[in-house]
Amino acid sequence: MIASPDTLVDRARQRTGLDDLGPDGWQEGLERLVTAAAADLAGDEDARAWLEATIDERLTTRLQVEQWYREQAEAPPPVDDLLVITGLPRTGTTALHYLLALDPTFRHLRGWELKPVVPPPELATEADDPRRPSERSGSAQHIATVDGPVEDGRIHALAFRNGELVLPLPSYSAWWRSADHRSAFTYHERILRLLHSSRPPTTWLLKSPQYVYQLADMSGQYPQARFVVTHRDLAAVVPSTCSVVLASRQTRLPGRTPDPVAFGRSLLDHWAEGVERMIAARAVLGEDRFLDVSQAELESDPSGTAERVFAFAGRPLTDEVRAAIERWSAGNRRGARGEHRYRADEFGLTEADINVAFAPYLERYGDLCGSTA
Repeated sequence: MIASPDTLVDRARQRTGLDDLGPDGWQEGLERLVTAAAADLAGDEDARAWLEATIDERLTTRLQVEQWYREQAEAPPPVDDLLVITGLPRTGTTALHYLLALDPTFRHLRGWELKPVVPPPELATEADDPRRPSERSGSAQHIATVDGPVEDGRIHALAFRNGELVLPLPSYSAWWRSADHRSAFTYHERILRLLHSSRPPTTWLLKSPQYVYQLADMSGQYPQARFVVTHRDLAAVVPSTCSVVLASRQTRLPGRTPDPVAFGRSLLDHWAEGVERMIAARAVLGEDRFLDVSQAELESDPSGTAERVFAFAGRPLTDEVRAAIERWSAGNRRGARGEHRYRADEFGLTEADINVAFAPYLERYGDLCGSTA
């Protein structure tokens, strides 16, 4: 049985000798996560133990973050500007993230600097930072390099406001979809400020598909943010997403194998609702803050796509960065790391099911969802 929220918090405080867990807003997410574990992981003590250890680590990190802030003579600078990539998973968000991150005037998250978050990296010494691995290899499913950009789900996890789709916690995910995430973005900026305190710049390039649910709350914290939304043929997007999420789950909890049909339906419904939320948020925030990019465009003309994104963000695209983009694109074409195989029927889905679920999205963005195989 997983420990109670109070027990988990007390244990983290005793273990570290620290007391301050930072700004409020995390408590409800922690309670929901523990409640979901009791309901959704019943009888699976290995999974519960893994989740409890994960929560312990998150609480410990929060305590260390606040200790770091107390030790600073002055607060680190705020986030100066923000360009955000979002859209459905498997639509080219990662490739576009890597492409734009080649511009050194953007700050992006590196996986190693989040493990742990404290101490933050320093520009002068980061090449020798003990957290930084000597190499990191990708796969047919993922682009991955040592200093390449990663999603910021770990930051949201520290706020106990991550979507947690790679965990079999449907009751938590149901709560998350309708939750208020404003406190998560308050904490989000707190972590970004820590990370760029000794490692500028302070203009951030971020990416996460889950932002389709959180655009309004993110804009409340970052009114200067602009958003690039990626699109791809949904007949490929949905089964590819199912395949990747399933593989991630089995890496974390190898003893749990979901019913593929129920699993496929749950992800279909989750992302169909997500893009409907995105459409509604765009109407409120204003279309001038959004730029749409199709994966087909990104693959056929990466340099031209980057130029369009940079113009949208009001930033120059230098000859040096353009050349880096062309080199990176040539070495990372589709299939360069192997072929990712998937089929909709593996998850009990048909193309008709997908089109019905995403009908409002296709009505608006169907012309950007041309087949890319």
